[in-house]
Amino acid sequence: MANLKYPNLAAEMARTQTKYEDVYQSTAEAVGKSSETVQNWITGKAGELTVKAAFHIRDNFFPALQVGYLFAEQPIHGQGAN
Repeated sequence: MANLKYPNLAAEMARTQTKYEDVYQSTAEAVGKSSETVQNWITGKAGELTVKAAFHIRDNFFPALQVGYLFAEQPIHGQGAN
């Protein structure tokens, strides 16, 4: 598992076997940035994830989950589908 800034996103990606590269590429195309930029946002290496990118990830990969849950910087247990 990659070291992500958002532990709930990492957990959900592992749970659903979602590939990091798929999230990075799809989001990059949606927001007009490179995959590397999106990866840097998600891993916390540089910059901040944009609202547009967060909603794209949620809408396209985890539509049943709340954005606030997926992108919390601390783990939240049992809150994803509320």
